[in-house]
Order: sequence, then C-alpha cells, then structure tokens
Amino acid sequence: MTCCASSTADIGWRSLQAPYQVATNIPVLTNLHRSVITANIANPSLRILLARACPRNVPSSRTPLNLRFYATSPRPPPKPSKINKQPAQRTTSDVETLCTSLARKLADDNPSAAAAVVHRALDNAGLDNPSRFRLYEHSIASFLRYGDVMKAAMLYSRMTREGYIPSVSLRVQMHVVKLAELSATEGELLEIASDACGNPTFDEAALRDLVRTLVEGLKASPQLVQQIVDRFLHKREPGYKLSNDTVAYLLRVLGKAGDQEPAKQWSEYISGSPSSTTESPSPDPILHPYTTLLRDLAASKPSFSVYKWTLERMQRDNVQPDLPFFNALLSHEVAQRNYAVVFALYRLLMEKRTTAAMPQAQTFAPVFRAIHRLSCSHRYRRTHRIRAPDDMPSPRSVYKDMLTCHLEATRGRPSKPSPVLDATVLHRALRTFIARHDYAAAYTVVRAFRLFPGVVGAPTMATYRIVFGGLLGRIRVQFPGLAARMSAGIEPGSVWTYRFLGMGDRAARDLSQLAMDLSMVHRVLLVGTEPRLNCDFIVAPSYARTQSAELVGFLGDLGENEGERLERLSSPREFHAHGMPSPLEFSGLKPVPEGQTYAVVPLERVLRRAIAASCSSDEPLARQVSAKIVGAKNEMVVK
Repeated sequence: MTCCASSTADIGWRSLQAPYQVATNIPVLTNLHRSVITANIANPSLRILLARACPRNVPSSRTPLNLRFYATSPRPPPKPSKINKQPAQRTTSDVETLCTSLARKLADDNPSAAAAVVHRALDNAGLDNPSRFRLYEHSIASFLRYGDVMKAAMLYSRMTREGYIPSVSLRVQMHVVKLAELSATEGELLEIASDACGNPTFDEAALRDLVRTLVEGLKASPQLVQQIVDRFLHKREPGYKLSNDTVAYLLRVLGKAGDQEPAKQWSEYISGSPSSTTESPSPDPILHPYTTLLRDLAASKPSFSVYKWTLERMQRDNVQPDLPFFNALLSHEVAQRNYAVVFALYRLLMEKRTTAAMPQAQTFAPVFRAIHRLSCSHRYRRTHRIRAPDDMPSPRSVYKDMLTCHLEATRGRPSKPSPVLDATVLHRALRTFIARHDYAAAYTVVRAFRLFPGVVGAPTMATYRIVFGGLLGRIRVQFPGLAARMSAGIEPGSVWTYRFLGMGDRAARDLSQLAMDLSMVHRVLLVGTEPRLNCDFIVAPSYARTQSAELVGFLGDLGENEGERLERLSSPREFHAHGMPSPLEFSGLKPVPEGQTYAVVPLERVLRRAIAASCSSDEPLARQVSAKIVGAKNEMVVK
C-alpha cells in the first residue's frame, strides 16, 4: 500500500508531534540581491561601505523532488555511482557554524549578507532535514529579533512551502510580530500570548523565545513581559516553579530595562521569601541569580545601589561569592569606570587564587579592557573625565599573570587547553598593546599563536584587522600632518608614520601622490610579504582612478568592470602565497570563507617593522629591534 507524503492525516496533530516533515515538492527560492558590506579595520574611522559587484545565490536548476513512502519493506537504495557521488550531509556543528555566521552578520548591521548566508546553505543539497529545520527555526527567530520582518517572512514562506511545520514557539512569534506590524496594542499582544500559554506544548523554552522577540524585536515594555509571565504561571498547575534559566533571563531583561524592583522580586523567587524563619540549605551559588543580576547592572545603570542590595542578599542567604561572581563584578566596575576598584579586585583575585578558584579568561578580559580605555588619547580621556589610577598595573605584567595562571591550571603543560587562555582574551591583550603603540609586546602576544596552536588556534581575520588595522589607524592620524610639516620646512623624520612608510628616500612631489585609499592598505599589507627587515619605501599600485574607493568616504556601487579592475590590482595570489588576506578581503570588499585562518609570519614581519620605525639611534635596526623584543619577552613570558 502506498501513499504520498503530502497526504498525512490531521495537520494539527502533526504540528504538535513532528518538528519537520518531507514534502512532495521542494521549490528553489531565488534570491538575487547585492549586499552592502561594512568593513571594520579595527578602527572606527576606517570603515568602508561597498556594494558587492557580484550577485549572490544564483538560482539553481534543480527539478522538484517527488517522494513516496511505502508501508511494506522498502526496496534497498541503489549504490551510489563512483562518478556522481551524493554530497556529504552536514553535521550539527556545520549548522552551529552557520548560526554563528548569521549572528555575526546581524551584529554588523548587515541583514542582507545574513540572509545570503542562510539561503546559500538552504540551496545546498547536502543539508539534511533535521539540519534544515533547525536552520529555518533559528534564522527566522533571529531576523524577528533583529527587526527585519520581511526577511523573516520570506524564510517562513519558504519553510512552509518545503513542507516543514514550524514549531509552536515560532508560529506564536510570527503571529505576534505580524499583529505588531498592524499597530496592535500591548493588550492585544497580551491576549495572543495568553492563548499561546494555554497550549500544553508551549513550554518555558517557547516562553523565553517569545519574551526575547518582544524585547529585542519589538522593544516591549517590562510591564508586558511581567504580565505574560504571570499568564504563563496562571495557566500551569498550582505550585509550578520556573526554571533557573527562565528566571536568569527575566533578571537580565528587567535589569537592562532599568526596572530593578521586579528584578529584586525574581531574585527572591528562587532564594525564598525574605520573611521565612525556617532554616533551609543555602542555594547553589552557581545556579543562584545574583551573579546574573550583577552582570547586567552595567547596561541598566541603576539610580540606586542595587549592587549593595545584591551583596546584602548574598550575605543573608549565605551565598559565598565565587569566581563567576567576581568576573561579573569586574565587568560591572569597568562599565562604571571605577578603575581603581577593578585593579584592586584583580590584585585580590591573583593573591588569593587557588586551584579551585583560578582567574580565567573572563577575569583578564575586563582588566585588559580597562587598561585599553586608559590608553586612549588624552582628548578622549579628558572628554570622558577618565583618570588612570596610580596603582594601575602594566599590561605586560597582566599578560605575564595570565600565562602564570595558564601554567598553573595545566600543571606546567602550556600546550594543553585551559579556561585561562583563549583566542578572545588574546585578542583583547593584542588590541591593548597596539593601542599603546607597544609593538614589542604585541609581537610577543602574536608569538602565542605559534607557541600554543592547540590552545588559541591560528590567526583569523580579526587578528589581522587588530594588527594591520591598528597600524593603519595610526597612519591615518599622522598622515595629514606630514604635508604640513614638509611645506613649513620642518623635518618630519621624527614622525613614526614617516619612518614606517619609508618616505625619507622619496621626493616631496612623490609623497604628495600618496593617499589614504586602498593603495595605502595594499602598501601596509605588502610589509607582511617582505622577509628582510628594513624601512625602505613600499611601492604599491595606485587605486586613484576609483575615487569612491577612499577609506575616508562613502563608497558607491561599483560596476562589474570596476570590480574586475580592483581584483586585478589587489594581486590576491601574491598575498595568498604568504598566508595573508588580499587588500579587498581585508577591507571587506570581497567575502572570505567562514573560519578562514592565516599565517603568523606576516604579523611578525609588520610588527618588527613597526618596532624599527620607533627606533631612533644609529645602531643597526636588526639589533635594536631584537633588543626591544627580548626586553618585552623577559617581562611577559614565564621562565
């Protein structure tokens, strides 16, 4: 007996039992658009906007897939041909990578590129049914929270046309957002949410998804969130208790909205009534919501001391502050610019550290962030009334403390992973040293990618943009003043940019042709291809014909011929041969594969030249650079 897949009975029953299904026809959605890319070169002043020259997601010519299911034992599938092999099915980790890429594009305010990532993955025949369903659910909810209802609706329509039945959570979110687009009141939204709470399959995970969409996508008020949670509890059996995950999320939402009184009530929700006199075992400090509440105080900036109230409640409930609590406290104090407290807490954690309470990457990252802020320009610090404490530790000593904790956590085996050292905190330290123009220390940090590859991985585009982008940012600040110095007859040899670019052996008329455009990016990247240490002039192709390609201006849409010309000038093969991104890839004008890694050597070369440009004595450059690197290594590396 045979039956078509589309003739399954009772659609309502399927919506509660099956998260996905196979349909009779799988259409291919055409998505032709041009994406605008925002390139972040580690310096906000060097942002580039460029419309891609090539259309993405070319429509596929696949025919609809017709499937039939049999009640009897199915015929064994034929063996795949050796010539036409079936594409490999994507795993769960691949879907997680796609979701991470989607979140990154939305964080960069680039929803078009985010939609392109999703549609390219869905056009791939190697994505199995469970993975497609997960990707649909996650991407649609992400676009709803971002506020792009149109792209969410397009994906939702494609999902239903392929035969997948959205979850109850996603259907409720789409319904609420559509009503909000029609200017529905909060009362009407509350009634829709109340009806959804009565569905037995609408669990706490669906409640958190709905609240997140209301808060992030629709900017709903904390009062509406509180009312929806009350309706959810009212629909449940008496004595029902929310889970710690739900309470922690409600604390985060209400705390960031600045509504601290309900946050206090939800803290008491787990810890019990404050008027209770019966002795009860102290709550688990890891699951306790006080750490969550404190971590989010920085975003709300309360008008009264909720921080003090939190500590009092912890003392009353006999909750011992643990390392996550102190990490949250450090982040809070950095956000409040209480740098003296930050450094005092840091010294306390280092002095009292034990094997069970070892400072982690989340401990050192706020400290590097505080030092980075205190390393900004004098104008920035004066405007924001930032004053460095007298007892501020040097970033080199903080880096050495981090390596010390890493060795203690791994028992003297630094090649083993530990919670102390990862790529994120290493990037934070690298950004701090680049901002302080301490290139010898930055060189020592970059060496960690060579010494601990199994711990921090290989350099990524983020690493290259921190290093090369930081140098380009300093060049951009000093470059306009060089022409004024030369026209006034003042020797510009004391300026770091003048020496780094090797402008001493060039005539003034040649220097006037230099500009802060893609040729400058090309020129600085070429340093990574030169194995010999020198400060000679760097010859780079001119991009002058493309006036819209200046780094300091808004880039218009480039035609196809112009895109080909830029691709030819950027010489991608030359840079790829050295394990580097091309100028177009570095600037974000050309996409790169997700998770692309690069070589360590070009970073070391450009930092050695940056050190050489900082030297002023008559000794050989190689000797001076080596002396500075050895000095930094002695201060930063554990012997």
